[in-house]
Amino acid sequence: MLVKDVMNRNVIVLKPDMDLRTAARILAENKITGAPVVDENGKLIGILTLKDILKAIEIRMESLGFYLMPTPFDYMEFFDFEIPHEEKRDVFADLSSIQVRDVMEKRVHYVYEDDDIEDAIHLLAKKEVSRLPVVDKNGKVIGIVSRADIISALARFK
Repeated sequence: MLVKDVMNRNVIVLKPDMDLRTAARILAENKITGAPVVDENGKLIGILTLKDILKAIEIRMESLGFYLMPTPFDYMEFFDFEIPHEEKRDVFADLSSIQVRDVMEKRVHYVYEDDDIEDAIHLLAKKEVSRLPVVDKNGKVIGIVSRADIISALARFK
């Protein structure tokens, strides 16, 4: 079985100059957890996942002194303070000032449509990624294959 037999050709792509808030909205509206980032010619230049967006939020919150995981200082009385709600809200508003290119993963694992599905399975497992962009010989994104796509194909396989 080849990648082209299981890949999704209706791939949602993001642009590097898109702001993070818009990218997050696209991911949410399409009920996906990541998407390839392409240049003006459709060539793969990165990938953005929910993990990347959450990391950007975490870094911004930490810059304000708000930690998602408690630190030893959080348990000391003299360090007991709350970040005002407005500042927390500003963290999310700041997503409009961050571009996809600033937080996307630039080292992207990908496959070609004529690759064997076993190669895709190996990459997904070894690199611990959830999806692989499918590119043509020029690096242009022509599809995407996810873990779910492969499992569905294997379940249908006779």
